Amino acid sequence: MVNHDTSSSQQRLSAENLAQQEMLQAILASQEAYPWSPAESSDYFAQATIAGDELAFSDQEAQLGWQTLSAQLDTLWGGAVAGGAAGEATLQGALAQRFARRLSQDVIAQITARANQVVNTGRPLAEQLITCVRDTLTGWDDTDLQVMARPLAHAMRGQEEILDATINSVRDVEWEALSPMEQARIALAAARWTIDYVTEQAQ
Repeated sequence: MVNHDTSSSQQRLSAENLAQQEMLQAILASQEAYPWSPAESSDYFAQATIAGDELAFSDQEAQLGWQTLSAQLDTLWGGAVAGGAAGEATLQGALAQRFARRLSQDVIAQITARANQVVNTGRPLAEQLITCVRDTLTGWDDTDLQVMARPLAHAMRGQEEILDATINSVRDVEWEALSPMEQARIALAAARWTIDYVTEQAQ
């Protein structure tokens, strides 16, 4: 008794083998063998050079290809930069809304920029807070800032009481009208709030 499944499989394999052999013969037949004799090599290399010249790009084609590639790269990189700028703008807007007029636009920009830099450094939170406000509070010594930052740094993540108490201890007036002590308090509170915000957005 003939097994029809086996027979049809063999026929398929034979057809595939035949097609592969024909393809291999066509490829080999279309290519000249490499000349082992030095006397025959000049014609072989001349033909190879002509074939290579036919594949070469003209200056116009090369320029067009480069322009297309540049446009694609600009789109990709421009999107990444725009996304980063949009995230920065969102963060600054959220910070301005939370702290209202007690922070100037320059202070907000400085704190958000520094927070994005330090949030994943693994440095102690108190150091991160001081780094965020150092450009803003130029008249303060780091030791004094560390004393002021300690309660905010040791507050457990998600615990709003100390942060709210610090914010509420500062008058709701323009940044320039605040005393140096109030500026230091509100800037450190803003730094803590910003670091928490950036951390949460990254999760």
